Amino acid sequence: MARLFALLLAALLLPLPARATLVVLVPLADGLVVAADSRMSFMGSECDGAFKIVELARHARTVVMVTGDSIFLKPPAAGETDICHYVESAPRMLDVASVVQNYLDQHAADPARLPLEDLGAVCVRAVERFRQSNPATFEGYAGKEIFSVIVASYDPASRVATLRNFVVRVDAGAGKAGTHRIEAARFSSIAVKPKDRRGVWIYGETAYVEKNVFAGFGRQYLSATTLDFIRANQPVGDAPLSQAVAVAVNVIEATSRTTEKIPAPSGIGGPIRAVLLGNKPRPEPLVWAAQH
Repeated sequence: MARLFALLLAALLLPLPARATLVVLVPLADGLVVAADSRMSFMGSECDGAFKIVELARHARTVVMVTGDSIFLKPPAAGETDICHYVESAPRMLDVASVVQNYLDQHAADPARLPLEDLGAVCVRAVERFRQSNPATFEGYAGKEIFSVIVASYDPASRVATLRNFVVRVDAGAGKAGTHRIEAARFSSIAVKPKDRRGVWIYGETAYVEKNVFAGFGRQYLSATTLDFIRANQPVGDAPLSQAVAVAVNVIEATSRTTEKIPAPSGIGGPIRAVLLGNKPRPEPLVWAAQH
């Protein structure tokens, strides 16, 4: 059904979204582990290998992720047989991660303290500009979220991890199709200190993970280490890197395996990518996570 709908949109030459899915954040004693799956859904196809964790040039120990319909592309030409190559190489009509990255790199303010509403307004303006050129693109989004933005930072001096998030959605109020208000909403900023209870923060297909993995069929795929990490009332300061990485990766792996039996709204899977925001200025790739 999803592929049929995408093909109908392509026939109308409307821009098509590429959907990103799952991000998992786990604070630890001296940093923050950020992990993501690498699957993008486009025109009913699932394409692996996308690196969804975006590093900032101007700000240390900070990354950006965008889940949901974060990229919009022109429909591929008739006869295109390699959809995933097209997703990788096609020009972006709208790329929300780039919008966020460019804005934060142009401002000196610490992303952990920058007013989140300002960033939300920038994203809304980018979507509005895109809609002006493509007015029919969001006709089916009334009352729905388009995408979610996550900005994650770590301060080694205070040992505080900051997790910031908001969504951009189309208002469901009265109005003609194509005129519904686009707005930023659900602003959230969480500061996780070493003495706080350790935990796992999930963005993207959060509802699916909570229902079908943590409390459903996919719980069997969660390791004993992950279950103990979630259940035990232990402080963040006691969580070592190896454990935080293992938990983040296992949650994504368990979710991917669950989708094989219980389909998710969008594809979840592919190689897992992870980085550490820690004492070094730049995010450190976690090779162990990429190999397991």
